Amino acid sequence: MTTPDEKELLGLIEEVKNDRISRKQFVYRALGMGLSASAVGGLLAACGKKKEAGTTSATNTIGPTTKPAELYLYNWSDYMAPGVKKDFEKETGIKVVESFFDDNEALYAKLNAGATGYDVIVPSDYMCHIMIMSKLLEPLVMDYIPNFQYVDEQFKEPVYDNPAENGDMKYSVPYQWGTTGYAVRTDKLDPVPTTWAAIFPPEADPLKGGIQMLNDERECPGCALILGGHSINTTDQGELDEATQKLIEQKPLVRAYDSVNMKRSMVQGTPITMCWNGDCLMAIDALGGDEKAKSLLAWVMPQEGYMTWVDTLAIPTGYRNKYAAHLFMDYLLKPEVMAKLSSWTWYLPVETEPARQAGCDPFVFTTVPTPEDVKRGELYNDVGAFARSYKDAWAQVKSS
Repeated sequence: MTTPDEKELLGLIEEVKNDRISRKQFVYRALGMGLSASAVGGLLAACGKKKEAGTTSATNTIGPTTKPAELYLYNWSDYMAPGVKKDFEKETGIKVVESFFDDNEALYAKLNAGATGYDVIVPSDYMCHIMIMSKLLEPLVMDYIPNFQYVDEQFKEPVYDNPAENGDMKYSVPYQWGTTGYAVRTDKLDPVPTTWAAIFPPEADPLKGGIQMLNDERECPGCALILGGHSINTTDQGELDEATQKLIEQKPLVRAYDSVNMKRSMVQGTPITMCWNGDCLMAIDALGGDEKAKSLLAWVMPQEGYMTWVDTLAIPTGYRNKYAAHLFMDYLLKPEVMAKLSSWTWYLPVETEPARQAGCDPFVFTTVPTPEDVKRGELYNDVGAFARSYKDAWAQVKSS
């Protein structure tokens, strides 16, 4: 990890405070010095300056309440039920125009580089916190999101977006949640493994080319950290180095790092596919959704522990219509809409009982962690300046 020179950093801060460089120039230079996105955001906030002319400053007001013809959604692929978008247009007259990103880091990089025009984005938990710290998100006006009342208590004031930290402002609402583990093709492996150790050498040596891993700088180190008995949010370089070495040793066994085609991997018969819980259910559905299909795939939340996550809905500072964004968020939090959404994505609703009562497909709840499982789960969070180390570690794995 690069450690910035203190004198150089102080000089850079003075330059932005005295308008000798722009805030965007400050971001690029500070990141180049080795600071994380969240650290840069914190320094900018400490400078106490407004955004440059031509950008939208974060304000806790709704703005004009005129409905636009279109709302622009920046989302993960296959993560919004087409019927939900159509129903929203029927109800409001606003068409949802959706585009996609591959991972949280790509989302952050695009917005931090100055991309505008998106009304609603879908960052994951830790990235939501980074974006708050980086001043890339607009605070929400919760009076315009009354359906937030249906959200489970555990998601109302999460560590990654807590009003106590944010000066009583809230920047996100939860969208879907789930777990990270792996799916096993039972016709390829018997008995079904139940540990992370089973997908790393030496136990996994017979599976050469039979493992697909996620392409993610937090998820892959996360499972290797758990295997070593460490937190997925560690900021200890030695622990991360140990996890990195495990991933490098595993690499000859891996057929692909892919966070897009997990369903295809399972359907095509890859013995083990690291994925998110909903992907396993999507694959079962693609295989026919009957009892035979259900018997072909087993969802594993490994015994050593596993990762849990929450994806959120947020408004970037370069939005087109803040009012429409609030309407869309509130619409998605209607229990009957949340039920329809989770029945399509196969991920878990953030309104468990309201969505269940509203008719959410019972199959969705087959991957809900049991009370015993919950004890082994750990939620991702922002690791501050140490995020650079995760990025470097993942680059080392991919290039090895």
